Amino acid sequence: MDFITSILNTIGSGATAYILASRLRDPQTRPNTLAGFQMAESGAVPFLTKLAARATAEGDTWLAEKLTIHAADEQRHGQIFAHGLKQLGKEVKTAAEMKQQSENKSNQAKNSSPFFSKFYRGYEPEALKAENIDWLVFMASTYILEFDASKDFARMATALPMMS
Repeated sequence: MDFITSILNTIGSGATAYILASRLRDPQTRPNTLAGFQMAESGAVPFLTKLAARATAEGDTWLAEKLTIHAADEQRHGQIFAHGLKQLGKEVKTAAEMKQQSENKSNQAKNSSPFFSKFYRGYEPEALKAENIDWLVFMASTYILEFDASKDFARMATALPMMS
């Protein structure tokens, strides 16, 4: 990574952490922020489960095991955010409700995330499905996303006020 890209990455990460931390500290925006995290974490479970099944079918038991563990971790993370929402007296959507909601949206609305459209620029949506995604693309993108998210979550955890 060159110097300018490194500087831009640092500024972008700092801005993201600041915005998310301020959304978590604000009682008005905290529920929506937690709900977004809960949906993202829980929403990844079916994709990872399909990938684990694909790895098993392809004879890669090591990868299937790691993907199964990752799916369980994502499910647990979703439960943590759901618990936070319940503590705030908010309703938590189940995986079935989230799936129904996403099925009711048009493809245009589902693919309207500017982050993911830029992150996966040049890839057809069909090529990113669990049944078709190139393993190297999956591994590289997952590493980048999880690494960045872990840093963001660590920063946000220090921004939260102590809750009883």
